[in-house]
Amino acid sequence: MDTPLYIPASYIKQKATEIGFDNCGIAQAEHLNDFSEQYLRWLTLGYNADMHYMEQNIEKRSNPTLLAGEAQSVISVIVGYKPSQNLSQAPFVAQYAYSEDYHKKIKTMLFRLINAIQTNYPTFKATAYVDTAPISDKIWAQRSGLGWIGKHTLLINAQLGSWLNIGELVCNIKTEYDKPIANSCGECTKCIDICPNGAITNSGINANKCIAYHTIENKAEQLPSHINLAGYVFGCDICQKACPHNAKAEAKIEITNEKLKELENIGNIDETAFKKIRKNTAMDRIKYAQLLRNIEKNNNNKK
Repeated sequence: MDTPLYIPASYIKQKATEIGFDNCGIAQAEHLNDFSEQYLRWLTLGYNADMHYMEQNIEKRSNPTLLAGEAQSVISVIVGYKPSQNLSQAPFVAQYAYSEDYHKKIKTMLFRLINAIQTNYPTFKATAYVDTAPISDKIWAQRSGLGWIGKHTLLINAQLGSWLNIGELVCNIKTEYDKPIANSCGECTKCIDICPNGAITNSGINANKCIAYHTIENKAEQLPSHINLAGYVFGCDICQKACPHNAKAEAKIEITNEKLKELENIGNIDETAFKKIRKNTAMDRIKYAQLLRNIEKNNNNKK
């Protein structure tokens, strides 16, 4: 086998910064044995609800070399999305959906990073992922020194909190690797305590009780009577808002008064207006009928 291409980590991180990523870390591509055991336990408990796609490609989720045959390293990048201002009263929308769809935004940035690296290293090969393949993005970001996994199961970065999105390049190069950093949650359980449905467990998020799951992934005409959406019509930020690390995180996305007013009116719009609001945002994952269902569910909870 040929010796893998070597590229200095400092060069990769410099290019990532120039392109606009808030941070970049790199880990060696290898099998995640501990993650496999935890993930299988989570599935056995039925915590994936009816997201049956999560039962597929289990080995690939813990082994990036099965995604790309030449995989030597995983480059993880993060982009903060904390808005400059946010909704102060229901109906609520998760803050990551206020602005441009992160899937498209980060994927475009990753392609730019590949091109930038190939300028000086033409044999560099990489595949870009942003929630588009069975890869454990939070785990790789954690192994790359970009943060730690909080009790709400989200990556927490010292500067961005958990208001961040993650992308990866699985690539064919060797470099200097980053080391994981210590978990700083300590004895804090604020995210666990505040969840209105008790969705956060020691074994991970129980989607059957999770507001984000029910407002987005659950396609049923009616939602379970015992679920409290707490005013949310798309996603949920309750556990993140309770996290002390998020209170001090820097705002990264400018939200105009006009955009905020548009979001504030989401409970009183027709289908045409909703299509306009959701265009090019993560809200494109739900249909108007789901929005109405979620609004109705919140109204019923008030009775």
